[in-house]
Amino acid sequence: MRKLLFVFMMLMVGAFSVNAQLIGFRVAANSGMLMSEFGTSDVPHPNALLASPATSSDRFTPQLSAGLEGEILFQVTEKTYFGIELDYTHLRGFNDDPPVFNYFLTPYFQYYQDEFIVSPLEYNTRLFNVAVNYKYFFMPDKTFTPFFKLTGVVALVGTELKYRDFSQEEPLPGFDLNVIDYAFSEGADVLYARGTSISEQKKWPAFHVGGGIGFDYALRDNLLFEIDGTCTVLNSGIIDGVPNFTYANEDGDDLLKYNRRLSLTTQISVGLVFLFEIGDGGRGGDGRIDPNFPFYRNKH
Repeated sequence: MRKLLFVFMMLMVGAFSVNAQLIGFRVAANSGMLMSEFGTSDVPHPNALLASPATSSDRFTPQLSAGLEGEILFQVTEKTYFGIELDYTHLRGFNDDPPVFNYFLTPYFQYYQDEFIVSPLEYNTRLFNVAVNYKYFFMPDKTFTPFFKLTGVVALVGTELKYRDFSQEEPLPGFDLNVIDYAFSEGADVLYARGTSISEQKKWPAFHVGGGIGFDYALRDNLLFEIDGTCTVLNSGIIDGVPNFTYANEDGDDLLKYNRRLSLTTQISVGLVFLFEIGDGGRGGDGRIDPNFPFYRNKH
């Protein structure tokens, strides 16, 4: 996170070091969710199938949550803009009827090993992003201006999977009931964590790309209201808090292999764009502002 802040601040300092131009700053609140995972689906281990409830599903229901973002904007042409964005996104979801995921049968599951309680689960995932955005405005001379955007993002992913409802204390068939006493001790409700205060592992560095649509509405010459929706594909399979493992039988041995998957996420942002004139505004001897400067269309 400190590295991301350092990069963002250096970019801002660089922008202010340029004399005689207009710069836009966007601040916004966002809400995102995990839609699905891409790639080869996990093949359930026979033991996981045997222990899973017949009605179970591995899909989580996304929940709305809030995040924040800030962006510095530069105009490239009359209709196109380049933006550098610092973004915090919070993704949440729950599963009230989960199966026994393959992960719980691997040596990486360090909490209970073979002892696992079937109970509702929830995940909390936080993304710290540095994004580069390209925006194309269809009607740059209008008060209402729709646009589409492309984005490339470097992210640090931290996630946590834990039990959601402790009232359903039902261990798997044949498992020791004494495991319940341990399972509900302090901190033991967390089944997987990475990049959090209780994890020794650092946040997962990942890259995601995508695009979206939105619009600006001019409230004043130097103040715009902006809404946009973005979809991105993220090269991380732990967004839902469950590492992906797939079953294979090789030479008579039952194996669980790590299965790299991609995640599709969506996000809606609502915020304001503030316009600032840096330096002398690019005024020459005739007192006119160069129309190639950022946001020239909004001020003139």
